[in-house]
Amino acid sequence: MRVLFFLGLLGLLGCTVHQKPKQETHLKTVCRYSKYLHIYPLKKGSYRIQITDPDQQQALFSLDVTTAQHRIAVLSATHVGMLAELGAQQKVCAIPDLRFLDDPDLRKAVAQGSVVDLQSDQSLSIRKLLKQHTQVLVYSGFGSEKSQLKRLRALGVKCIPDYEWRETHPLARAEWILLFGVLTGQLKRAQAVFEHVCANYKRIREQATLCNTNPHVISGYIYGDQWVAPAGNSFEAKLYKDVDMTYYFEEKTGTGSCFSSISSILNKSTEVTIWLNPGQSSRSALLQNYPKYKFFPFFKKRIYCYTHHTNYYWERAAVHPDWVLSDLRKIRDHQTDSLYFYKELKP
Repeated sequence: MRVLFFLGLLGLLGCTVHQKPKQETHLKTVCRYSKYLHIYPLKKGSYRIQITDPDQQQALFSLDVTTAQHRIAVLSATHVGMLAELGAQQKVCAIPDLRFLDDPDLRKAVAQGSVVDLQSDQSLSIRKLLKQHTQVLVYSGFGSEKSQLKRLRALGVKCIPDYEWRETHPLARAEWILLFGVLTGQLKRAQAVFEHVCANYKRIREQATLCNTNPHVISGYIYGDQWVAPAGNSFEAKLYKDVDMTYYFEEKTGTGSCFSSISSILNKSTEVTIWLNPGQSSRSALLQNYPKYKFFPFFKKRIYCYTHHTNYYWERAAVHPDWVLSDLRKIRDHQTDSLYFYKELKP
């Protein structure tokens, strides 16, 4: 009972959730790129967070934050990366799965027992979260955790959806660091980080290219009997466009994944000169996974992926699209000696 009282008291002191929020019309959000995140300054250093559900525009989550939150549980590697960018690892009380964690400070905290490993975001342990005196839980809004979220909210835990993965502009994804800035009482620092990322992204995007022609790139891999790749309106496609790459699936509508037959890829990809994100860290691993990759026209061309350091990529790529863009620019221009995330798959 003491734990439940403590959680409820913390929630009352630091946050107020609006059960039937309305879109603000008289306040100005500090967000410029995001379609779904809105942060409104209120009085005396407090803020109103409003988050729109991408699939249900009328489902508006609203939360007033008046004080910094010190016990934050996160269910995604991107959340870890954004908190780490703010140097706020000490505010994390729970992480989704140690197997997919890169941050050394948090790995140490898990080993020492001060941060709990939830092991799976699909079956939230309410007991573990309560034992950690969790004030705030940030989740990715996939929908599979609805019943547990309802119970946690009833117990005083503020459960906040994070839809950065649904954004279509790379800078819109990075802007979600402002959410964590508000939660940790470091909005100004988060804004400074984001402005630096924006400036660096724009500088890289506007660099003159060293190649005379736009390279044709393909992304993705075979899953089952189909080729799975980012669709033409996704943030990945935007990254390719911003470094003047011609993306194989740019005509495929959609903001998530697109699917193509294996035969169509085999027959219509002769112009592809770069293969990105095949999901493996070596060509031999690709062939072991699917031996017929050797028949694809681009298999003997340049192939790059982040799978030699996957956890680091998932933690940092969302908050640092400028680093991703830098890698793609260097890959395009054959200057790949110092990449942030990517590495060429050797023959």
